[in-house]
Amino acid sequence: MKLSAWLDRHMKWILFGPAVLVMAAIFLYPLAYAFNLSLHDWSFFTLNDPPFVGLRNYGNALRDLELWSALGKTGIFVGIGLILQFSIGMALALGVDKLGRQGGLLTTLLVMPMMVTPVVVGLGWKFILDYNFGIFNYVRTVLGIQPVAVLSSSRWALLTMTLVDTWQWTPFIFLVLLAGLRSLPHEPYEAAIVDGAGPWHIFSRITVPLLKPVLVVALVMRMAGAAKVFDHIFVLTGGGPGTATEVVSLHLYRKAFQSYEMGYASAVALLLTLLIALISWWAMRTLYAESET
Repeated sequence: MKLSAWLDRHMKWILFGPAVLVMAAIFLYPLAYAFNLSLHDWSFFTLNDPPFVGLRNYGNALRDLELWSALGKTGIFVGIGLILQFSIGMALALGVDKLGRQGGLLTTLLVMPMMVTPVVVGLGWKFILDYNFGIFNYVRTVLGIQPVAVLSSSRWALLTMTLVDTWQWTPFIFLVLLAGLRSLPHEPYEAAIVDGAGPWHIFSRITVPLLKPVLVVALVMRMAGAAKVFDHIFVLTGGGPGTATEVVSLHLYRKAFQSYEMGYASAVALLLTLLIALISWWAMRTLYAESET
C-alpha cells in the first residue's frame, strides 16, 4: 500500500488522535485519582496513611441527610433556572432572528453577561442586593416599598441565586437557539404560511420539532453547568443563611476543605458525576429514539 493511500485512510486518526489522548489523560487521571481517594478514609487525621475503607464513603453519602437536602436545593435551582433560561432565551432568539442582520449589535449586548467570570458576577450582584447600600433596595425605598434582605432571607436566597444564574447564562441559551433557528430550512415555513397556519401553530408544530436536537444539547450542557454551580453562590451567600443555599457543590467544598473529609467528598463528587451522566444519556437517547421514528 502506498504511503499516500495509507495517509488518506488514517488521516482522521493522525489529526484527532493526539488531541483525544491528551483529553483522555486530562479527564481519566483525575477521575481515577478521585475514585481511589473515595475508597480511603482520607481526612485531617489520616493524612499520611489513609486506611482503605472500600465503598463505605459511598454508603455514608447515600445515608447523609445533609447531602440529600443539598441535592434537593440543587434540583430546585437547576429546575427553575432551566425553565427561566429556556423561556427567556427562546423569546430573545425568536425576536432577534426576526431582525436578521440588524440584530448584530443587540446580539453582542445580550451575550455580554456570559463573558463575565462568575466571581465578578457574584461580587457585582452582592453590591446591587446589599440591604443598606444596594441599588435594589434603594429603588424599593424610592417607590415606597419596604427594603428586603434577599441574601440573608431563607425564603428568598435560593430564588435570588437562581435569578443571578439566569441573568448570566440565559445569553448562552439565546446564542445556541439563535444559531439553531438560523440553520432551519425555509420550506416548511413557506408551506405552513400558504396553508394559513398561525404563529403559534408554526412555532409548536414546526420550529420546536426541527429545533429539538439543538434544544436537547443546550439542555444537557446547561443542566451539567447549573448542577455544579459554585462561584457566585459562594460569593453571595456562602451557602447561607444557614444552609438555605447550600447546593451540592458547596456541600462538597465544606466537607473537603473545611472538615477535610476528602474521601467522602470524592465519593459525593463521583456520585454527582454519575447522576449527571445518566440524565444526559437519557436525554440524548430519548432524542435519538424520537428522531428515528
